[in-house]
Amino acid sequence: MKKKLLLKYGIGIDMGSKKFDVCITSEWDDGHQKIESTKRFDNTASEHKNFHQWVEKHRKNKEVPYQILIEVTGVYHEKLLYYLYDVGAAVCLEMPKRVKHYLQSIGQYSKTDKLDSKGISRMACERKLTKWKPGSKHIRELRVVLRHRKSLIKSKNQFKNQLHALNHSSLEAKQIKDSLMEMIEKLDQQVKVIEAEALRISKQDKAQHEKAEMIAGSIMGLGIISLLTVLSETNGFEDMRSQKQLESYAGFDVVENSSGNHIGKTRISKRGNVHLRTAMYMPVVTMVRLKPKVFYDLYERLVRRNGGLKKRAMVAVQRKLLVMIYNLWKKNEKFDPDYQSKKHHETEKEVVLTLNQHYAG
Repeated sequence: MKKKLLLKYGIGIDMGSKKFDVCITSEWDDGHQKIESTKRFDNTASEHKNFHQWVEKHRKNKEVPYQILIEVTGVYHEKLLYYLYDVGAAVCLEMPKRVKHYLQSIGQYSKTDKLDSKGISRMACERKLTKWKPGSKHIRELRVVLRHRKSLIKSKNQFKNQLHALNHSSLEAKQIKDSLMEMIEKLDQQVKVIEAEALRISKQDKAQHEKAEMIAGSIMGLGIISLLTVLSETNGFEDMRSQKQLESYAGFDVVENSSGNHIGKTRISKRGNVHLRTAMYMPVVTMVRLKPKVFYDLYERLVRRNGGLKKRAMVAVQRKLLVMIYNLWKKNEKFDPDYQSKKHHETEKEVVLTLNQHYAG
């Protein structure tokens, strides 16, 4: 009888704020998967070490490849993630929606921490995942600062909406209005302080900051803070191998809903980094007002095509802007509107020529 061959270990972690559940699954050459062990650990530094020792104990054949898969859960996973990276473990991250869809695909609809860790360990066995690596220290600092800026702006907008509602109500509510105006003013000041801090951090890497200023300064409507947000959320595009990967990471990838005679609407997936999509919103609002040719031409064309609906056109321009930043960053070039306009017309001519040849044939 032929001896079975061990192919891989998959270690799945269902993370919580105080504890995390772990399952180790082995995969064999006959397609069989076996649960080797399960355990719960406290989410503390000492238990992180115990967890790693426990994994090494159950990896009886050290020549066999393995993956530790963690589902992204706010910030609760970060300390364990950095610890595992520092000790050289093969650790990977996955978005919650992808984990959820995988679990549903294997018929797992019930949800407990232990069950989830088992399902995630199967996913670690079956999928070839990208090993996680951290961004540079100053990029991580930049990300924390700019995300705080975003939360300040969100709070400010909430207060502004409350003030707007009160100003159009029948109530005087002077004391509340004064309080709201004071909060809005304080938040404005805090936003300026945080933006100054973001610029200070960015300037620690002189070459990167000068490159960011070059690109931001060449695109009408794009501010340096928006560009720094993009860099902080993508680790300076270090892990991006193509613009399609970037679109998917940002949730700008297009999802179709068509089958047989049914033709549904296309939409963006939104299964990605919401901070990236948010960073593209205000620059495009400014572009619609200032009308820079390449971006505004696309906006106008899509508004006409969609019967005057502006939302889809705005999203398309946001995606184009993000991809443009990516390409300029990779090429170390500033934006040239004349070149981009010429390139766009040449692309349109090529498409028309190809269609003419197709129908002529």
